[in-house]
Amino acid sequence: MEKTTKELTKVEDEDIVFRSRFPSVSIPDNVTLPEFVLKDAELYADHVAFVDATTKKSCTHGEVVRDVRRFSKGLRSLGLRTGHVVVVILPNVIEYAIVALGVMTAGGVFSGANPSSHSSEIKKQVDLAEAKLIVTDERTYNKVKELGLPVIILGEERVQGTIYWDELLATSERSITNETETVVNQNDLCALPFSSGTTGLSKGVMLTHRNIVANLCSTLFSVNPDYIGILCANIRNKGKVVVMGRYDLSSVLKALIEHEVHFAPLVPPILLGLVKHPLDEDLAKLQLRSVMTAAAPLAPEIYEEFRRKFPQIEVQEVKISNHD
Repeated sequence: MEKTTKELTKVEDEDIVFRSRFPSVSIPDNVTLPEFVLKDAELYADHVAFVDATTKKSCTHGEVVRDVRRFSKGLRSLGLRTGHVVVVILPNVIEYAIVALGVMTAGGVFSGANPSSHSSEIKKQVDLAEAKLIVTDERTYNKVKELGLPVIILGEERVQGTIYWDELLATSERSITNETETVVNQNDLCALPFSSGTTGLSKGVMLTHRNIVANLCSTLFSVNPDYIGILCANIRNKGKVVVMGRYDLSSVLKALIEHEVHFAPLVPPILLGLVKHPLDEDLAKLQLRSVMTAAAPLAPEIYEEFRRKFPQIEVQEVKISNHD
């Protein structure tokens, strides 16, 4: 008996569906990324969420929630609305997650850029993203001051003609006017990271709140191993992130030992540095249980050497396909 067109279409559709052997992951509906990762934060309000390994400056989970709310309110007072893109050009700082989640809570779209990028690269990203606002620090301000956009400066230094981070948060905290709350839906865009452009032109990747929440639900560290993915996983788990501005092997090792770090995302050169480190008495103090390596392929010989020297540490290698 011949199959009808409807039956054939059904068979063809089923033929191209690949299903996991594992049970489906439950993804909460109508929950934004900030709501998802900040859930139950009040139970851990006094626990440190982020600490700078060099300056020892830190903030708690309670302060993260408070400042996400304050920054979101401040952004709305500046005219940020749903779908507006904010380009963030900051080094590794303890406020990074607050900035990103504050943008998303306000209904905006977070788009991170590397502070070491050339001013022309930053301009291109700002233009392509049709950004409405920039968040940066005084060291990077010269790269964005001619772009004609409002600039929020984070840090100790004040720059004339910009919006000072601390003052914006303080003003929004004192404000007695009730800004109209922005309604943010799970299918709204929340992030616009730009691909590296390894094999083609750099382009924006549109991610919704549901995209990232689904990744976090699947397995908290399966999201792309960029700064934001790790920060979101940490806040959701109510852990502590040790932030480092610059790479130096001795400083990394000191931070790992001093803060009793259990999980660390490390690029292959750092793994090689630990393998070659001559002071075994220092390495014996490591509390590491797992490391995740990405950004570049891990050479088999480095993997084998690391496993021999640190048999107690699990190595997770994340392989990322470049679709440029």
